Amino acid sequence: MSATIFFISDLHLGHDNILKFFRPQFNDITEHNEFIVDEWNSIVKPKDVVYVLGDVAFDLDGLRHIKYCNGNKHLIKGNHDNLLVMDYVDVGFQKIEGCMRYKEFVLSHVPIHENCMEFNWRLNIHGHIHEESKNIPDKRYINVNVDVVGFKPLSLETIRYNINQSL
Repeated sequence: MSATIFFISDLHLGHDNILKFFRPQFNDITEHNEFIVDEWNSIVKPKDVVYVLGDVAFDLDGLRHIKYCNGNKHLIKGNHDNLLVMDYVDVGFQKIEGCMRYKEFVLSHVPIHENCMEFNWRLNIHGHIHEESKNIPDKRYINVNVDVVGFKPLSLETIRYNINQSL
């Protein structure tokens, strides 16, 4: 059986203020962090691959929770990922990039500007946008922010299915 490829962003592990801004359902950051790890592990198996598209953790204490997340992890850095590269490696990230091409997609934290989409890429899997109502109304953009996708990583298969359904 081959590995499943997953995408997710904006975990904001250890980020107390995220509870005020977007996640009031959690009583405290400990409950938040544990919930994110549990949701991740409910679908990601140890040999699967997960691309985290930025804003993984706010501090070292939050980042340590990644050690408990299943899968082979790759990080596309976001605007809150300001720790040392070795800190991300120490918790299990195998690859750390600013953005990258993956098959027919460009992976980024912030959505790629639409002018670049016309000439360079066909589809953009991204994060950064926390509210579904603020998603870019363009089928080329796939937002995998935890607040938009229900806190579980989305598989490549699901993303492709959703794209085909919207055509």
